[in-house]
Amino acid sequence: MRRESDKQSSGEWKIIVVRNFEEIEAVRPIWEHMQRNEPCPKPNADIDRYLSVVGARGDSIRPHVILFEHNGSPAAMIVGWVGKHQLELKLGYKALLKPSFRCLSVVYGGVLGQPEGDFCSLLVSELMKQLRDREFDIIQLSHLRTDTDFYQAARKMPGFLTRCYLPKIDEHWRMSVPENIDHFYESRSGRHRRNLQRYIRKFEDEYPGESKYVKYTSESDIAEFIRIAADISSRTYQGALGVGVVDDEETIHRVTTAAKHGWFDGVVLLAGDKPCAFQLGLRYGTVYYMVSIGYDPVFKPYRVGTILFLKVLESLCDDRSINMIDFYFGDAEYKKHYGTEHWPETSVYIFALRVHLIFINMLRSSTMCVNAGLGYVVSKIGVVDWIKRKWRSLLQPKSSTGKV
Repeated sequence: MRRESDKQSSGEWKIIVVRNFEEIEAVRPIWEHMQRNEPCPKPNADIDRYLSVVGARGDSIRPHVILFEHNGSPAAMIVGWVGKHQLELKLGYKALLKPSFRCLSVVYGGVLGQPEGDFCSLLVSELMKQLRDREFDIIQLSHLRTDTDFYQAARKMPGFLTRCYLPKIDEHWRMSVPENIDHFYESRSGRHRRNLQRYIRKFEDEYPGESKYVKYTSESDIAEFIRIAADISSRTYQGALGVGVVDDEETIHRVTTAAKHGWFDGVVLLAGDKPCAFQLGLRYGTVYYMVSIGYDPVFKPYRVGTILFLKVLESLCDDRSINMIDFYFGDAEYKKHYGTEHWPETSVYIFALRVHLIFINMLRSSTMCVNAGLGYVVSKIGVVDWIKRKWRSLLQPKSSTGKV
């Protein structure tokens, strides 16, 4: 555990770098306190979820957590890990190069303490110092809100050759949970409401019975749920991109940790006795995080993804402990339809000042510039959705679009 002190006019700062599991346990009380005090704590930055991920990956990554103390009191924490990170250089949807570098990956929601103003400059300066000390080659700051001082510092402080250019900005959508499911339907247009009700009626007429929705919440449910979800994911474009549910040790560790803490919320929709759709969620605090969804492409005409989403929404309406649905990462039309609030966010990279890394950064910036130009052109001629559908159909052997 490295400790450094820096006396400034505003007081004394101490920086503590944590690099192993024993040292993490030593700062657990501080970490848990800071996480609880976040206005909207993210499950990715929860200490137990973090430990389950790092532990499952074995020697491929190691902990790297930076604690900032001011006059003896914890002021901020940066939560990440160090390991090989594949940086994709894409032209459109096509990956041209996939170089790997030693990377500090700061997890989503992993900047704790709500830093503002000059304090953000201190945090970014320490990250850049560790880059210069060759602790790692690059830094990835995952899904930062672009309306924060920390994001501005991370974009502006690195030098011309090492900063991130043209980051892809996405909207992060959330939905307030209605008082009841009837209020949700009433908020839809008449046509949309009739369509949703027609989807449910058509499916239930085709597959009558009472046991269509199977819920999984306990540790004993994990193996079966992951097996079903991974099987469905393997036939979706998300599976082809490597972002669906995979039946591996890391997934089992993460879901087991969630189940132990009462966060795990898995639901499977059955068509007769055949699983046709799944939804994996995390009930973290007062927020339901929609982590992953998928459906069997054979059942696409029945809109089973929509049906399952509506069933989960109905259960959330009846649960007074949950007041918000977070649609997590990724762009999808249904999020815009159902979301009630949103904000822009993006992942930021900072590169070390070394020749080969500067070259990669410039090459990456060039491809992103071309992509931005292409994106502008296709949006003007109105073929964005068509291109996405075509690309997804190429990715999936027999796949759903993943929409609900």
